[in-house]
Amino acid sequence: MELSAKYCTKCDQILSTDKYHCPVCFSENLKDRQLSGKGKVYSYTKIHAAPEQFANQSPYFVILVHLDEGLKITARYNENSVYIGEKVELKSVKDRAYYFSR
Repeated sequence: MELSAKYCTKCDQILSTDKYHCPVCFSENLKDRQLSGKGKVYSYTKIHAAPEQFANQSPYFVILVHLDEGLKITARYNENSVYIGEKVELKSVKDRAYYFSR
């Protein structure tokens, strides 16, 4: 599964948020780029005391993924254990949340 992000056509910087100009070179020439959805676990936490709407899903992992293209994104993790540096891949997007697995 792929995801997209904006990038600057002048300096090729991939943007982590939806911007109107590049924060590096200030160009307004931005376009969408498909990202692979693959990366490695940079950090994680295990949620035991979840918000009410997710209480029936706890415990679960929230991970910070360092994508192969250089961005870091926060996501849910669909496995029972996790380690730093583990290779992961985007499996689904639900209610604007990314779900990764091995």
